Amino acid sequence: MEEPTGPNSLLRWAFLKNKNAIAEGADAPKLGDDYCVMTTSQVEGPFYLSAPVRQDITEDRQGILLNVSIEVVDAQNCLPIEGATVEIWHCDAEGKYSGYPEDTAHDFVRSLQFTGIFGMIGEKHVEAVNEKRFLRGAQHSDANGRVTFKTIFPGWYEPRATHIHMKVLIGHEELLTSQLYFNGDLADEIYSSVEPYKKYGKCPYNINNDLALRNLKEINGVLLAPTWVDKTTLDASVKIGVKRLNK
Repeated sequence: MEEPTGPNSLLRWAFLKNKNAIAEGADAPKLGDDYCVMTTSQVEGPFYLSAPVRQDITEDRQGILLNVSIEVVDAQNCLPIEGATVEIWHCDAEGKYSGYPEDTAHDFVRSLQFTGIFGMIGEKHVEAVNEKRFLRGAQHSDANGRVTFKTIFPGWYEPRATHIHMKVLIGHEELLTSQLYFNGDLADEIYSSVEPYKKYGKCPYNINNDLALRNLKEINGVLLAPTWVDKTTLDASVKIGVKRLNK
């Protein structure tokens, strides 16, 4: 590991020195798999905003197109849940979240100043500063428990591994808040060769050193395995297992 040379490098170096031991079991079941798991709950993060109901959430964001298909199932019997609201939100190819300052994504110090330490580790909501809502959306699951979103492959920002946030609700009953992650080799390929991702290069973070996962002892069903449709588009699917609280 390179020696730190400034405040941003020093903070990154400090976080990268600590390792998580949670990768085993992280692979997510895909649509069509004959099994399901209870998807691990994770922190909401500081940048949650209620999302508009829509399938295409890209707006004007540029990047590798990503189709995400999600099936919501009862983890006890793997049966689909119809009528669940599934929300997703994530940063753009340069690590920027809609609704929030765009100059903090790759500046560790500025990000810490804006969110505070509890916001940075996802345990405190931070109020939005503008009305932008790109890369945010909600869908209602069909009779097969499924929703599909059209988005782009997310970029990365300090100090997080590549991820997509999600919530699953029935009415006002929140069944799950979690995050989905990506294989590091795929992310490295995109970040090192495709505009506008390659402006910031490969992400130094993964699920084994990610700050928001630091306190988890295990993580189940959250690592996606997208496949290339063509040179500009990826498909990913995941079966999300939840517990029906009022069942």
